[in-house]
Amino acid sequence: MTRTTPELAPPSPNFHATPADSKISNADYEIYTDGSRIENETGFTVCILKDEINIQNYLFKLNTFNSVFQAELAAIEFAVNWAVKEKVKVNIHTDSLSSISAINSANTRSEFVNKVKSNIYKAKNMVGLSWVKAHVGIPRNELADQQAKFAITSGEKFVIPAPYSHLKGLLKNYIVNEWNEYRNSYVSASGIRVRGYINQVSPKFLIHNKFLIYFLSGHGPFPSYLHRFKFLDSPHCICGMLGDADHYIFSCSLTKEFHLIKPADEHKKAWFNNLLTNRQAVTKMEGAFRTSRNICDTLTQERDHN
Repeated sequence: MTRTTPELAPPSPNFHATPADSKISNADYEIYTDGSRIENETGFTVCILKDEINIQNYLFKLNTFNSVFQAELAAIEFAVNWAVKEKVKVNIHTDSLSSISAINSANTRSEFVNKVKSNIYKAKNMVGLSWVKAHVGIPRNELADQQAKFAITSGEKFVIPAPYSHLKGLLKNYIVNEWNEYRNSYVSASGIRVRGYINQVSPKFLIHNKFLIYFLSGHGPFPSYLHRFKFLDSPHCICGMLGDADHYIFSCSLTKEFHLIKPADEHKKAWFNNLLTNRQAVTKMEGAFRTSRNICDTLTQERDHN
């Protein structure tokens, strides 16, 4: 889609090119490019000026997964290709420093960025590229900014590859969903116990404290757990009760100083979520499980002596 606007004022003194300025002095056209993203919509524009008059605006709408960085680069590439097609010399102005940096970088691994760089190189003396400061009242750049917003809703469909960040997000969600399906189908005692305290798998819910993992899984220095693997003759604590994780956290007389209040079944998830940020409670849990380890060591020694 194209739009035209009335003649604009002369360039503002606020215009600044990057140190790596590649402006050409005998350009036939000045082109201002811009990309925009509002909510989940992305687009870009290419505004072409001849003798200070805005003669044509190209507006394009990208996919929702495309980033504003990609939009800025796509606008620059379109302007370069337009100049080559029309066999004219142009100066391209962008307010995207990230695009300028990516184009100037010698270590870019992005295939899309490298394609843009390649097209600029092929254009050679036909294209100049420079940076203009955004949102300081430069009429031509303000025009491009306005047109880029129009492009989000009114632009012609333009297809470029999804960014790596989008693909990584898709893979991450796929893995988490697979993980949740496996977790929900896991019918062991530990799987049932974990589901009682955690709603679903989430990368934001990673637990690195081994004592919290002992509690959550029930797998740790507990007589009931070690008995399953024949390391102890009995699943019971030396106090006579079943020696599992809950026993040492909530009821064992030997760990009384470390006890926490046992939650009702319907409050377990909220209780555990609060536990994660309660350093005092976690310290108590660590103390209880260090005691349970000592108890297991004592029971092991008694077994070895008998």
